Amino acid sequence: MTLVNFTLRQWGVIAALSAAFIVAAIVVSNDSLPPEAVEVEAFDEIVWCETANAISTWRSILDGSVDGDTLDDIVNLQTTLDEARAIAPAELRTDVARLFDFALLTIQAVERADGDLAIALLDAQSNTDQVRVQQAITAVSSSVESCGHPPLTTPTA
Repeated sequence: MTLVNFTLRQWGVIAALSAAFIVAAIVVSNDSLPPEAVEVEAFDEIVWCETANAISTWRSILDGSVDGDTLDDIVNLQTTLDEARAIAPAELRTDVARLFDFALLTIQAVERADGDLAIALLDAQSNTDQVRVQQAITAVSSSVESCGHPPLTTPTA
């Protein structure tokens, strides 16, 4: 094992670089934007309600009935949910994202099931936390209904 003897000048460079790194780390860690500098996009109820109408168009996928739906319908639902994540009310964004993930899993399952949507829906349901998906459907459905559109699920008696 060979030991390297640094000169006094080399030790000075090492110390200076170390100090500069520490100062830079402190500056970066304290460099946060003040709350007033963070721009929050205002919620636009009209845009949300237009999107809610589109979501309700494909409610048969979300309620599990798949009444005449095709892979294209699921892709359209997924695209709509993707757009809806950014414009939904803040309290619904996680629920919309959960429905987007469910639609994505359904699309993948349709491809594995050779186009059989009913089997694909069961496959996607088995790969998700259905309690949370159902809670998301209920929350989004409530908002869709408050816009005057049909609910995402059919109430049972």
